[in-house]
Amino acid sequence: MQYAIQHLIENLPDHVVDFKKRPDGMLLMTLRKDDEVVFVKAIDRQTVFCETRVEALLHEIMRDSKLISGEINWKGQGAQWIDRTLPTFTGAPINPTAAKLMWSRRNRDGSYRATA
Repeated sequence: MQYAIQHLIENLPDHVVDFKKRPDGMLLMTLRKDDEVVFVKAIDRQTVFCETRVEALLHEIMRDSKLISGEINWKGQGAQWIDRTLPTFTGAPINPTAAKLMWSRRNRDGSYRATA
């Protein structure tokens, strides 16, 4: 965790970084600037031990700050800050949602037929 705190402090020099344990095993990260909370996020405990995840967290903090201040938009110039990858925690394939499973069961059973 020391690496994460040090890396965030170096890249956000005028902010105070604080981590607290949550009952669900995750960490609550709070950033303060001038004694005012500017960013709060629940993160996976393993994030603070992985250099890649800490970099992604820093990118997310900076992106959200720029979005709030109006420096960037979701489209056009500034869109390079927007990450286009889907978030997964394990790298495993994304599971189909309950709705997709319901529709596939209906189609397989033949109980749903589209009519024109």
